[in-house]
Amino acid sequence: MEQKQQIESPQESILQNAFNAAQTGVWHWDIDQDRIRINDAWARLIGYAPEELAPFDTAHWLNLCHPEDRKRVSDTLSRALKMKNKHFSFRTRLRHKNGDWIWGQFNGGVTEPDSINERPALSGTLTDVTELYHSKNNLRYRYEIEKLVSEITSNFVGIPFQDTDKTIDQALQKIGQFMNVDRCYVFQFRENGTLMDNTHEWHTKGIKPQMGHLQNLPSSIFPWWMNSLSKFEHLYIQRVKDLPTEAISEKEILQSQSIISLLVVPIHYQQKLLGFIGFDSVVREKEWLEADIHLMNTVAHAVASALNAKNFQEALVLAKEKAEESDQIKSAFLATINHELRTPLHHILGFSDLLRMRKIPVAEISNFADKIYKSGKNLLQIIEDILSLAQADESSVKVRKEYLLGKDLFIQHKSLLDEMLKSASKEQSLKLHYNPCPSFLNSYFISDNSKINQVIINLLKNAIKFTNSGSIEYRAEIKNKELSFHIKDTGIGITQDQQKLIFDFFRQVDDSSTRIYSGVGIGLAISKRITTILQGELTVCSIPGKGSTFTLKIPIETAVNLQKATRNL
Repeated sequence: MEQKQQIESPQESILQNAFNAAQTGVWHWDIDQDRIRINDAWARLIGYAPEELAPFDTAHWLNLCHPEDRKRVSDTLSRALKMKNKHFSFRTRLRHKNGDWIWGQFNGGVTEPDSINERPALSGTLTDVTELYHSKNNLRYRYEIEKLVSEITSNFVGIPFQDTDKTIDQALQKIGQFMNVDRCYVFQFRENGTLMDNTHEWHTKGIKPQMGHLQNLPSSIFPWWMNSLSKFEHLYIQRVKDLPTEAISEKEILQSQSIISLLVVPIHYQQKLLGFIGFDSVVREKEWLEADIHLMNTVAHAVASALNAKNFQEALVLAKEKAEESDQIKSAFLATINHELRTPLHHILGFSDLLRMRKIPVAEISNFADKIYKSGKNLLQIIEDILSLAQADESSVKVRKEYLLGKDLFIQHKSLLDEMLKSASKEQSLKLHYNPCPSFLNSYFISDNSKINQVIINLLKNAIKFTNSGSIEYRAEIKNKELSFHIKDTGIGITQDQQKLIFDFFRQVDDSSTRIYSGVGIGLAISKRITTILQGELTVCSIPGKGSTFTLKIPIETAVNLQKATRNL
């Protein structure tokens, strides 16, 4: 502030005293000399003593203004001078001595030359309107965010379930941009809440997406986090670095993603936790108001309703498809059974009738009897398959632990394969390769002999049935307390799509193959069930036209010798 000049007249002295004593900021700008007089209240409004601002001119004044406001202030003053406005007003941000910005309301006018003012000047007042400004801004902000939330929630009403994901993505983008966060996302739980997947994500430019890396996560990695969500409570973490010691797992994971602050809101529907919505701040710390958190809960409820409706619709569609598929499978099964039962029965009845009527030459009786016998065996096999199906309930089957030697099991399998190949009359067209590893042949172990044989028999039958020429290979080994069998053939093979179906009941490679190769299509399905009972794994690797390899893996208990194994049983 410029040094006070000597007062030359009583009138000017009175005005000067009034100027300094005013409680409102007062300013007077001598345009010709570019000197601005301000009173104590003006200086105190921005945290200064008057002498700290001396000398004060327009450059100093504009320098105190916010950079975004300077041009507007300068233009307003210039226009007032040019138009000789008696009244003008504007608002600008002024930097306080402590670094904050305050909002100042400037009112003023141009004074014409008179006995006191020899030249034109600008004079006016300054009032602190920061609180009023923030109050109006808060009202405007509350109106805008409530309008946004209302719009988002209404968008979820009555949408087709096919549009649910798109609507969620749009909602995340709108909220993320309005709330000025760096990333918004939705996680959904599955498998009774034990696993979670990042299903939706929005992020600002320059922020690395995370959704691709956050799939199939066990929810147990967030124990502290899940404790709150399970109570349908939100999680507001203003500073990740300040998380408590019991949240050490969450802290490490969040910091690995450079997250500074975040808000997590549960998504739940009728006391069932479906997932959560997260809002990450990566660039700077984010403070959330309680009212805003409440509105985010409102959005989460809308998302929950939409996800629940979508899940319900998808369940209905799946149930409908399964019902239709079940009908198709039943029809296919009945058609197959009709064909498979009638064929051997017709043979048996026809050939038997010829024998009964003695219309067959004596030399051919043995041949016809052989055909009746084979047809009877086929019929018996179909009946046994159907009975096996009736007993395929895993819960009613018990595992019988037996002491086994790999060499003995191999001899059984070799004998079975040789016999089945002979019965199929394919001894000349198929070569058999036996490759049991020494680790298998010389090992003592404990498992269920009959169930292993039942699976191996089904696999060998399939290999012979679907391989007209070429070879069948049998391999067996024991490694890391796991018994493995590999049945490889050079048969017709199985397409990738069909590989997903062959372990289902009544499903075969295709209808044409069913007719060509016969069978009711339950052998592999039963084998899969038995493998599950043995806590093992049955898989297939196949190339159409090249052949298939079925692999059976079963966990076993190893034993050093007969005596030790017997004691363990």
